Amino acid sequence: MPVSGTGCLVKAVETAAEREAFVIGKPSQYIFECVASEFNIDPARTLMVGDRLDTDILMGNNCGLTTLLTLTGVSTLEEVQSHLESSCPERRKLVPDYYVESIADLLPALKA
Repeated sequence: MPVSGTGCLVKAVETAAEREAFVIGKPSQYIFECVASEFNIDPARTLMVGDRLDTDILMGNNCGLTTLLTLTGVSTLEEVQSHLESSCPERRKLVPDYYVESIADLLPALKA
């Protein structure tokens, strides 16, 4: 059974509060900018690892990070291929730089 996202809950709160929500979570750049400035993080030396194209990979690409998709979550290689073949610039932002079957595939590289 599909589970609704938080969008409908946010909209209900916005309506009740008569104010628009300020999103700080993925894929918003806001949270990365806060962390990067606090810890002096260089985006060119940062890898965004995630299992969702529409949150993790989109945020990484929007922030100028190298992106790595793990195939243990919701997103699939078929979706990546579809976005890659698209002429729509917004869909191209959902394409990771790299992918692995599992985060465990990174362990050998970390031991080097």
